[in-house]
Amino acid sequence: MKCKKLKGITFTGIDGWTEISELEAIQQRWPIVEFGVLMSEHWYENGTRYYNPDALRRLQYANLNLSCHLCGSIARAAVQNDFSPVIDLCKGRFSIFKRCQLNIAGYKNNPQTLRIDAPDTLEEVIIQQKSVDEIGLFVSGLPNPKLTVLLDASGGRGIDTAIRVLDTEMKVGYAGGISAENVAEKVRFLEDSPLVRQYWIDMESSVRTNDVFDVEKVWSVLDILEKNC
Repeated sequence: MKCKKLKGITFTGIDGWTEISELEAIQQRWPIVEFGVLMSEHWYENGTRYYNPDALRRLQYANLNLSCHLCGSIARAAVQNDFSPVIDLCKGRFSIFKRCQLNIAGYKNNPQTLRIDAPDTLEEVIIQQKSVDEIGLFVSGLPNPKLTVLLDASGGRGIDTAIRVLDTEMKVGYAGGISAENVAEKVRFLEDSPLVRQYWIDMESSVRTNDVFDVEKVWSVLDILEKNC
């Protein structure tokens, strides 16, 4: 693969209809792929994107890179350095996740300073922020070797937003309407930017059909990257 700065590709929103064997086939061919699991205390009210915590047993022994993306009250608790609500929600299976993203950019009552003592099983904690101009919460948590940031003006809505890069040596995530139609252009922009040292990209809405996670759309994105990156 010619994209030397690209360190990860996250496909967020795998759901109860997703065949684990199909995800494993993707993972085997693309080791840098990660699958994001959307989690909320009220998952049953929030639509098909949110995973049933009882079904995490399906993922427990799968050979997959997994991240949990916390929304609602469990995200607000984690940003206050309390991971116990999501750990309880996972019923003993929280350790399947290597990374944990806190989707808190839209909340107005976030703390002014951030102190995260992540569980030992987590390699990274991702703070979702809207743009390079709105990363105060993330910055207030530094230095922390486990802390990183996802810049996502779209907030998982699939709205194509222009990428503005963060000038840092750290690995930074970029999201906002990335799809098969524009992924080659977005990645080439990030690869060519002298301000970007290492990064990952995240896709959610663009890899769904009728709001169900679509493995074929995932393969389409990866095929385009393989040909154009």
